[in-house]
Amino acid sequence: MERKWWLVIAGCITHAVNTGFSYFGMSAFFPSFEREFGWSRTAISGAFSLARIESGILGPIEGYLTDRVGAQRMLFIGLVICSLGFFALSFVDTLPMLYIVIVLGIVLGSSLGYNMPISVLIAKVFHERRSLAFGIFRMGPGISGPLVPMVGWMIGLWGWRTAAVASAFVIFLVGLPLAIIIKRIYDQEEAARSVIEAEGNPATSRRASSDPQFSLSEALRHRSFWLLSVAMAFRHMVTEGVSVHFVILLVDRGWSTEAASGLLGVSALIGAPARVGMGWLGDHVDKRKLVMGLLLALSVSVLMMGYTAESVIFTPCMVIYSLSYGGLASLQEPIRADYFGTKAFATIQGMSRSVTTAGTFLGPIIAGFLYDVTKSYTLAFGVFALVSVLATLLMFWAKRPASPVDWEE
Repeated sequence: MERKWWLVIAGCITHAVNTGFSYFGMSAFFPSFEREFGWSRTAISGAFSLARIESGILGPIEGYLTDRVGAQRMLFIGLVICSLGFFALSFVDTLPMLYIVIVLGIVLGSSLGYNMPISVLIAKVFHERRSLAFGIFRMGPGISGPLVPMVGWMIGLWGWRTAAVASAFVIFLVGLPLAIIIKRIYDQEEAARSVIEAEGNPATSRRASSDPQFSLSEALRHRSFWLLSVAMAFRHMVTEGVSVHFVILLVDRGWSTEAASGLLGVSALIGAPARVGMGWLGDHVDKRKLVMGLLLALSVSVLMMGYTAESVIFTPCMVIYSLSYGGLASLQEPIRADYFGTKAFATIQGMSRSVTTAGTFLGPIIAGFLYDVTKSYTLAFGVFALVSVLATLLMFWAKRPASPVDWEE
């Protein structure tokens, strides 16, 4: 196996540990906050909602810092911030402090140390098989499931404050050696590439020259940036809306909570290998057309899921939905790297997140509002199906931009 693939594997494991503790695992603390402090569920949920949209609020700043400071250094900075955030969580005794610790500690450190820098390093190291590399990296959340019961077990055994401290130690002790491995492999890959370029290898030179090198200002002036960002915002609107209301939709239609939750778990499991498979396919076909096909499949599956809960129809549609969801999750970063290069990848990605986060925030709210009005999810899922079609049209128009060098010529 080539050395650079170990960077992806280490990144995937890091992503899994981070997601298991900092994203899914945080929900295990929810009941403890309610019991000990008597805070309303709305008040506690506010901290989790802010955590969901943190990347949209702070994404441009995170991206700028990653490009300026260097992705390798940000791995360690984010790791320390996230670990300290969990340690500070053990001292929380007021609601404002809970908000600060979760948003500016745990979630900010998670984004700075895991999501953004590893994405940048993969985009820079990989060219020909970039989509597959991102597919493997993005499989991390899909394999993080076993860590969530571990968090619940620690809370039940030691109490939530001790569990928060234990989480801080686990994240640091696991994350530090993985960060060292990732940095070492990246430095070795960069050194090897510099030697090859210095020797004038024609293949390497052609590959480097074929990559566009947009700055943020140049990307913002091109319509493809906005079309791609809005299309992904629509995608997030659909998938977040469906994911949040998936279980309650089935319960309303006669399924047990256990069966509905189990099917959601199966959906996540299906989505994990789909990220790798669609990533591999993205290296062999036109990524834009593949994304369009997945968005159309998402539209049809969501429409049918909203129409019926009969298992003989719903389950195959759920499989199609899961495959589409996983594939889209693995393709959005490599297509952005193909379009705008790696010169300012983190900054461009951070700015794009400000747009896509709007969809993440609005999806569950739209589904809930339409249910309250109609007492059914049929209209909400029909709207999501239409939104996915609109995203397909935007991707059709979001063609790869010419290099800024070509503009000057």
